[in-house]
Amino acid sequence: MTVLRLLVTLCFSNKRSRKSSLPTTALIALAMTVVLMSCADSMKHDEELAGKRAIEFAQAVFVDRNFEKGYDLLSDGGKRHLSREKLKETVTRMHPRGFPDKVTAKEFQPMPGEKAIWIYLAGQNADDQFGYRLTMEANGKGDYKVLTFDSGGVGRMFSPLSEKKPFNTPISTK
Repeated sequence: MTVLRLLVTLCFSNKRSRKSSLPTTALIALAMTVVLMSCADSMKHDEELAGKRAIEFAQAVFVDRNFEKGYDLLSDGGKRHLSREKLKETVTRMHPRGFPDKVTAKEFQPMPGEKAIWIYLAGQNADDQFGYRLTMEANGKGDYKVLTFDSGGVGRMFSPLSEKKPFNTPISTK
């Protein structure tokens, strides 16, 4: 914000004539654009690793219902917003008619400018099908942990900033 404030001050405090301040204003506007664009650089994600970590979480929580192990697979940010008890309660509420026997990571969607990537999962059992979206947060050490998860229906009305892409080879639970 300080850089932006400085650039705005430079634009409007030019004491030269209006005619000569136009090129200066254009140059400052260009500099502001470059600065703002550099803030939104996209991170290169390892979608295969993020998908594998999402499947590890799905195996523990959705298939095996091992909520203790699942809690350990949450990122620090995920743990700040979800206690162990709330994790169990939330997952149980998401599955009123049963849990999946198998879950597959089918698609991913980078989040431009963020250190997170969405992983879309499909689950099934003999009677039902399930959809999930996991937000996988990069930890800065080349690995991923679960930040959030939902049934995949949240946010469908919003236009995505990037497109969903299929995994070359879908990744599944055991």
